[in-house]
Amino acid sequence: MRILCVFFHPQPSITGLGGAEKRFMETSRIWLNEGVKLIMLESDPSLITTVKREIRRSSRLIHHPERNWLRIYAGWMFWMIRASLKGASIVRRKKPNVILATNNTLPNVVPAYFIHNISKLPLSVIVHHIDVPSTETQTNWFTIYCMYRQMKYGRLVSILKTLAQSTVLFILRRSGECIAVSNSTARALIRNRVPEKKISVSSNGVNSQYIDKFRFGGGKLYDGIFVGRIGKEKGIYDLVNAWRETVAVKPDARLAVVGTGVELEQVKRIIIQSHLEKNILVFGHCSDREMYLKMKASRVFVLPSLLEGWGLAVAEALACGLPAICYDIPAIREVFGACKSVFLVTPKDEEKLSSTIIKVLQMDLEKLAEFSKTYIKRFDWNTVALNDLETIKRTVSSRHDRKI
Repeated sequence: MRILCVFFHPQPSITGLGGAEKRFMETSRIWLNEGVKLIMLESDPSLITTVKREIRRSSRLIHHPERNWLRIYAGWMFWMIRASLKGASIVRRKKPNVILATNNTLPNVVPAYFIHNISKLPLSVIVHHIDVPSTETQTNWFTIYCMYRQMKYGRLVSILKTLAQSTVLFILRRSGECIAVSNSTARALIRNRVPEKKISVSSNGVNSQYIDKFRFGGGKLYDGIFVGRIGKEKGIYDLVNAWRETVAVKPDARLAVVGTGVELEQVKRIIIQSHLEKNILVFGHCSDREMYLKMKASRVFVLPSLLEGWGLAVAEALACGLPAICYDIPAIREVFGACKSVFLVTPKDEEKLSSTIIKVLQMDLEKLAEFSKTYIKRFDWNTVALNDLETIKRTVSSRHDRKI
């Protein structure tokens, strides 16, 4: 089995690694051990070459980082054109059996779809989440646009993001197989006219052994920690506002913010304007070691995200022994709703978010740590990778059978 993988990922200077990138890095290790040949079409700087040296046939294309949304989209367009042309050349030379878009973002699915159309090879897409107001109702471009506007994006950026999301949905309806990471993501696809027969539901895992290597022996340094992309969808502004209310009750409360993103500088300005510099510490991009040690030096993990397909950051926080406080959105409720150390809050209710933070800080954190570490044992990368591989193989076999 030879898989041509389209693997676009943001530069660390724009945003840290997300769940999509971590997922592919984990599953690709296991696929290699199963004898799969991976042919990479990847943006720079390369991430996958650090996973395993057996991936030698990488075609890496430089994507220049920008911190402005308009320039980011312009950079995406440039990368998609180059990746599409390069991918067409790779297909002729390397003869893959299938094309895999490792994420359902525009820079991944557009080149993959272009290569699929000219080569007639089957196309599979890993669908992490789609930006829709509800997983239970059908949406259109106007409702998607209104959703972005409600998140306080400007008109032009909202239009661009709506066009991007509409294009992604158009391609997903025409792909060979959509591997959704959760049932809520699958429902959103079905509601948005992606044929149910094309959708299979997978999951995510947690590399607990890797996380356990990073040992923190000191006392707790932070009352709360946020890890994720610094963006409106992740609820970072809600968290700053909620932490202001938390400080009013607990003046020495300290929040660590780990991550980068387009909104980072604006968040820093708001923190200064709110005189919260001593209470909210922004660390930006951190290595795995720094990130996991900061998690283990914290009491509570807080992720008031409005859009999630699974919630890998939540799983990693649980693996570090933290309780988690999240907005009650479908994917988080599906994956973590049964965990006794995960507390769900109505989205956009900043007052309730703050009161929940204060309540959890007063609970038995050692007992909550036991709940977290027990719950996380159910998520296994090996199972996820092998299930995904079987799905991709079925896509190839189905295409072959139709030809016959």
